[in-house]
Amino acid sequence: MRELVGVGAQYVLERLREGPIEVSKLREGVPLYGAAFDIVLSHLMLHGLVRVYNRDGKEYAELTELGKTMSYLPYGHVYPGGHRFGPHSFWHHGW
Repeated sequence: MRELVGVGAQYVLERLREGPIEVSKLREGVPLYGAAFDIVLSHLMLHGLVRVYNRDGKEYAELTELGKTMSYLPYGHVYPGGHRFGPHSFWHHGW
């Protein structure tokens, strides 16, 4: 599952670099289907890289400020100081 989240997150982050997008269009634009898309989006929201909000009755997703500064690094990368960011870090830190 870690690989699914890592690879899927790269697709989602890449699409969101273009700016806010409707969640339905984001779902259609990445090769993740059903629950896999929901899991990846949830992981990105949990790590503070993506936020989802409602506007005019539609759901939109966009990169947070943290997501904008960190999205150029691969999901799962080890940052300076030894801190991991990605699906492994979620389980590794006691969740």
